[in-house]
Amino acid sequence: MTINTIPDIHQLIICANVFIRKDGKYLVIKRSSQKKYLPNTIHPIGGKVRLNENPFQAAIRKVQEEAGVIIKNIKLEAVSLEMHPKVPDMANWFIFHFSADYESGEIKKSDEGDLLLLSSEEFKKEKLFAPVRRICDHIFDPKDGTVFASFDLDPNLNITKEDIKVCVL
Repeated sequence: MTINTIPDIHQLIICANVFIRKDGKYLVIKRSSQKKYLPNTIHPIGGKVRLNENPFQAAIRKVQEEAGVIIKNIKLEAVSLEMHPKVPDMANWFIFHFSADYESGEIKKSDEGDLLLLSSEEFKKEKLFAPVRRICDHIFDPKDGTVFASFDLDPNLNITKEDIKVCVL
């Protein structure tokens, strides 16, 4: 039998998000109420990876575009696969979550939403996207290794199935 005669085709949107440490808190964004996807949700800063760009490069670019700051000590914290139901305008997402330290720059106003500085406990009390809520404790814990997670979501973006594994350091 020939191997890989019918390859799996994955239609994925690839994103890079960054939790930015500054003064003992995290610089995150409250997504604009005008956003089609996750309006008014607190989320790490980030967005889609461009063609010919890797997730690390995208993370740096998105932070500069959305917050106007330079980051350092960038660490891959989690890789998440979010499987959405097959409904119009929904896609599956492959997310690279990073943490980083603020290095320099004036935090600017963003068209994407309101930039906020929140402690990890304040962050967890906010309106969050369910997959981010499930992995944020691992991201905030420097003793945890990289998280690999998969989430199946229903049309209301509730988790119906999950698999979360943490690598050793």
